[in-house]
Amino acid sequence: MNKFLNPDVLKTEKAQVVFIILLIVAGIFSTVRFVVLPQRQMTEANQSVRQRLARSKFVDYSINGMQTVANHELQNLEQLSNEWARIAARLTTFEDQSVVQNLGVNRIDYKVQLYAIRERLKKKSEELNIPLMPAELGLDESLTSGDAIRIRMLQLKAVEKLADLTLDRQIQRLVEIYPLPPVEHRDGKGTLVFTEYPVRIECDINFDQLYTSFQSVFEENQIFAFRNIRIESGPTFDANLRLKAVLSALLFE
Repeated sequence: MNKFLNPDVLKTEKAQVVFIILLIVAGIFSTVRFVVLPQRQMTEANQSVRQRLARSKFVDYSINGMQTVANHELQNLEQLSNEWARIAARLTTFEDQSVVQNLGVNRIDYKVQLYAIRERLKKKSEELNIPLMPAELGLDESLTSGDAIRIRMLQLKAVEKLADLTLDRQIQRLVEIYPLPPVEHRDGKGTLVFTEYPVRIECDINFDQLYTSFQSVFEENQIFAFRNIRIESGPTFDANLRLKAVLSALLFE
């Protein structure tokens, strides 16, 4: 028992207790200094950022806000797509645009159609007593590939459309008509938007027929875009004008 009352032993135990207390205090201080305070500062900084974002009218990172923006953009895209479809339907030359656009023909189909269209237009011109001098319509039967067949068929459709249009307007004489190479129009990304199928035409007309011809090429389902036009004196009193022009049939993708 005297051993536990030894002053040296008591001093040693007190020193250990004091040392432990000092370690605990130092640990608490370090925790507050290096953990609690930085976390509090970070929390305050984050709160400040959130408050600034909440006050900003230009930023909204909420899911609902992002969904609203996405829905609005989708609606705009749909409206623009519908508007483009209406414009394409209004400006296309061919009433059966989708059928013409997806033509799948072979060499025999083309030759049969070429012959049939030539004969029909010849008969129509005879009934109207309008000379159709280029009876072959500027198209031959020689073809080399599937792509060439499709292009030739579309050129034939454009020539047929324009020949019908001029004959229906009671022109005096169709002197010349033949197709030119197609002209493609692409957007900035290289996607094909629409194709022109130009047709060279020369005919004898009077002033009234010139006016009705101009008017007719702007009517729905028979739109032709003028690439160039030249008007000269005609060969006779009844046909006092000779029209030379290149008009393009438009086919949208």
